[in-house]
Amino acid sequence: MDVELHVENVSPIAKNESSAAVLQLISNMWAVQAAATFARLSGPDHLAAGPKSAHALAADMGVDADALARLLRGIARAGIVQRQGEAWALTATGNLLRRDVPGSMRAFLIVQMAPAHWLPWGQMDHSIRTGGPATHLTLGMDYWSYCKSHPEEGRDFAAAMTSLSTMAIEAVLAADDFTGARCVVDVGGSHGALLEAILARVPHARGVLFDLPHVVEGAGPALRAANLVDRVELCAGSFFESVPSGGDTYLLKHILHDWSDNECVTILGRIREVLPKDGRLVVVDMVLDEQGPPSPAALLDLNMLVMHTGRERTLSEFEVLFRRAGLRLFARKTTASPFVLLDVRTA
Repeated sequence: MDVELHVENVSPIAKNESSAAVLQLISNMWAVQAAATFARLSGPDHLAAGPKSAHALAADMGVDADALARLLRGIARAGIVQRQGEAWALTATGNLLRRDVPGSMRAFLIVQMAPAHWLPWGQMDHSIRTGGPATHLTLGMDYWSYCKSHPEEGRDFAAAMTSLSTMAIEAVLAADDFTGARCVVDVGGSHGALLEAILARVPHARGVLFDLPHVVEGAGPALRAANLVDRVELCAGSFFESVPSGGDTYLLKHILHDWSDNECVTILGRIREVLPKDGRLVVVDMVLDEQGPPSPAALLDLNMLVMHTGRERTLSEFEVLFRRAGLRLFARKTTASPFVLLDVRTA
């Protein structure tokens, strides 16, 4: 039976609450762009030593003092900074927008608010109508080609993926200690943050970091800082064409969600070609679960729709991909994060 909603019967209080909720959604967009602007201009780094007045902070940042004061007032409502008398100080959230802190989310925030993301999101109606990304419409190419042709944004994206890895690493290692791994191949591993953490946990193991040439060439400083240069081989290539052999443990962290089902089967098939019978593939991704705890997976799925050919998936959808590639899901391990660890073996 059809139910007709008569708006005039909704109480004024309910109307006001609903209007406030819509305004809050709009304000969230303003807040996140303001926070990203503050991070891009290195505001959090200039507040690392302690509170400063808006005027002193503006001098350090080289920006207009009045405009900065207005920005600080706005991002205070978003929990990035807080007043301390006439001065401004970072909150715990704002501290994560510094460059040099463990678990920094600065790069990830900046990338999401950069033109290469918000321009496609501005054409989301195109994605809803066609079922495909809006990147060619707005950027003239797919996102990966854009990063390659815009090196600075490409470096920001690689740093953002490291930020995301950092958020997941402790939770992943709490769910699986990787005991027994001899050679860990991080497929599409960016700068190798997860690989680095696993090798620190398993000191007898060695690693292979595999990604596109312009990505792996930026991994050297991190590996040198972690004293892993002698234990990690850098290998450049495309996982659609081949994957390095010789590993007993393969990693796919936050990779499959970027690609369509057929593309995922190709990637998984390349790993299946080199995966030994006693080896395993560890997939770290979010899993869509309507019954589970709150997760950003559903909204991240929209980002995949707008930006790439991929999607977030349910557990059963992952299992279908594995079967098509000659693999099987051996175990699912939840973590104290939005990420789930899927232990995959040969079929």
